[in-house]
Amino acid sequence: MGSIRKLVTIGAAVIVAAAVWQGIGVAQENASGAGVVTVFDHAKLDASFAKALASGGTAPLWSRTSSYGTSDVSVHSRESTNSACPAQGCSHKGYTAVVIVVSGAATLAVGGTTRTAGTDKFGGRLVQGGESRRINQGDVFIMPPDTFHWYRDVMGPFRYIELPVP
Repeated sequence: MGSIRKLVTIGAAVIVAAAVWQGIGVAQENASGAGVVTVFDHAKLDASFAKALASGGTAPLWSRTSSYGTSDVSVHSRESTNSACPAQGCSHKGYTAVVIVVSGAATLAVGGTTRTAGTDKFGGRLVQGGESRRINQGDVFIMPPDTFHWYRDVMGPFRYIELPVP
């Protein structure tokens, strides 16, 4: 019962934050006639996760360009070895990632020291050490830019939505 209450509370907080963010953007862009609410029902979201799984683990969900720049929201599905986050890890350049875990669980490993000089295709490096924390459905975490991280011990379907914040 407590985890359901936690999931509902987190979901409500995310919805309120998104509504406020969208409302501010709509008010500021209204002078130019912009501002459209986009809704993703379960079927559309599930189709986006399926597309992510088929294309290596990541797919765009939504993108909008305004006077503030381009905002992109993506979905990630780590349900097979083809879409698994590599042990080398990754980091995000130029933005903070707000991550909402939609289903499944994984151990989120953050930080550590570089073991090799070569980079992988995600911009990460082979690392060791760092901090680990188990994340589950309903959890939200914020990953600062240039912070090495990766997932291990994935229990699928492990799906999450990533919102970049400049």
